[in-house]
Amino acid sequence: MKPSLATAACLLLATCGQPTDAPDAPRAPAPSSAPQAPASPTPPISAGAVVPVGDDNPLGVPPAVYPPLPSRFSDPAALAPEGWRIEHRVAGDLNGDDVADVVLVLKQHDPANRVRNDGFGADTLDTNPRLLIVGLARDGGYDLVVRNHTFIPRPLEPALEDVLESAPEIRNGTLSIPLHYFASAGGWTMWNSVSRFRWRDGALRLIGHDYAEVSRNTGATLDRSVNFLTRRVSTVRSTIDADKDPPAVWSTLPAGPLLTIEQVGNGLEYYPVEDDD
Repeated sequence: MKPSLATAACLLLATCGQPTDAPDAPRAPAPSSAPQAPASPTPPISAGAVVPVGDDNPLGVPPAVYPPLPSRFSDPAALAPEGWRIEHRVAGDLNGDDVADVVLVLKQHDPANRVRNDGFGADTLDTNPRLLIVGLARDGGYDLVVRNHTFIPRPLEPALEDVLESAPEIRNGTLSIPLHYFASAGGWTMWNSVSRFRWRDGALRLIGHDYAEVSRNTGATLDRSVNFLTRRVSTVRSTIDADKDPPAVWSTLPAGPLLTIEQVGNGLEYYPVEDDD
């Protein structure tokens, strides 16, 4: 999860994109050491839904319009409705019945969601949203058990790279979803995270979270791995030019429930452990 020395060093070079003199982009506020579910978690989309951007919308981004989807389907390739495409498709057993389930990332392709930007970043910002779909195999078809539009956030910041650099992965009954934060302007910090989910008690629940951060101005690094099953946390603080990282500092989270993917909310802003600096 820690960036290689070559990758981290590259982040200090001008060719990787230097931020302006604007202050660091705010990172998601760290909650208490015990992960807390939001007071009003975003419900899954059970039918069509229209989600506005909010009051802070200088680019005039249109509301996201999420389509209704069937609760059961037979062909994953045909699930994407008109105006949407399958961006990623992965298969693997998620519920322990030795039958391959399916995970899809759908992305809308609506020209109205490509907006002009006259500030920092790309001249045109593609704000087309994504939907994360999980189908559990049963009787020759699939039950649609997860349709989530919050964990992979909609692109709304022109200076940010695409948060979904690579496809989700299913291995040993665990769904891993990688996310990425890199701003070409407005901040020095970049990070990568991998959130790991398992199907438990009728929901997709977070069981692990790995996080690797690099400060491009100082070279400081932070690597943190959280196992929510054992409640153990490993933290390593170092620098990109260190010959050898210091030993990990281990801590234990208080007892708590395993959050569902809906309770986690925006995966880019999820930060389960309070910093100690």
